[in-house]
Amino acid sequence: LGSVCPYFLCTFLPCSFIASNIYLYPFVNLVMQMNTCKSDDKVTVSKYVTPGYKRERLSTLVIEPRQYTGELPCIVFYHGGGLLLKASKVHYQIAKWYAQKAKCKVVLTDYSLLPKYRYPVAAEDCYNTYMWVVENSERLNINRDKIIVAGDSAGANLSVAVSLMLKDRNQKKPLGALLIYPVVDRRMITDSMKRYTDTPIWDAGLTNMFWREYLKGQNLKQLKYASFMETESFKCFPRAYIEVAEFDCLHDEGVAFAKKLQSEGITTELYEVNGAYHGFEVAFESTIVRNLVKRRIEWICSIF
Repeated sequence: LGSVCPYFLCTFLPCSFIASNIYLYPFVNLVMQMNTCKSDDKVTVSKYVTPGYKRERLSTLVIEPRQYTGELPCIVFYHGGGLLLKASKVHYQIAKWYAQKAKCKVVLTDYSLLPKYRYPVAAEDCYNTYMWVVENSERLNINRDKIIVAGDSAGANLSVAVSLMLKDRNQKKPLGALLIYPVVDRRMITDSMKRYTDTPIWDAGLTNMFWREYLKGQNLKQLKYASFMETESFKCFPRAYIEVAEFDCLHDEGVAFAKKLQSEGITTELYEVNGAYHGFEVAFESTIVRNLVKRRIEWICSIF
């Protein structure tokens, strides 16, 4: 139940009900806390307390493959969930596959969530997690020259935000950005956003709630680390891999973002998942998801 509860809610309850009840999500997260990421015969999971925004303390996992020792590359993985939900069983499984199959360490942090924390708290938490990895790379046996960021949905948004923050703050950028159905445009002006208003798991109504709550009280002219289709330049952005789902309100903005990167000379691979809707990774035992993970692993290994 803990792994499927939010997906059950979004699939079988009216989206209008969910969208109008943001204060439901903290209670959902109480159920989500039943999900734990544990060591198994293929990976070791270690838990750390790491610094967040304004001295907050975050719970952060480091997942590493058992069969490899010594210094390894690293994926800093920001989970999705609309900045409303904690990491799910699905995220833990995907993170484990990345660690095992790409022969790297995966760092996954429990960043601050809505409705209590709004922009830019989650992005700053994630930036702090990235810097913690860099500053503790020797202790963690991580190759600080081989780090990429990764995320799905809101986690992809945070991955882009961290990449831009690193550039602006004169820190070394990641080698790559793995972005799965990214949220990148608060304006919600694409055809797919207008078309997919009642799709399972996520739709335009939930996207509207996400932007409304995340940016509440913000100066809409200062959203460089949130609404990226309004960002002027992506010069020096890392190589990118972007996946979009066919029946997803975020489909068109993901495609537009890929084209924006390509137009600025950023090596970007775009892959459209036909017949799928947002959050298709919930079926992580399916052949489709396993094949997509294999494709991602190939891209990750090419970066490392």
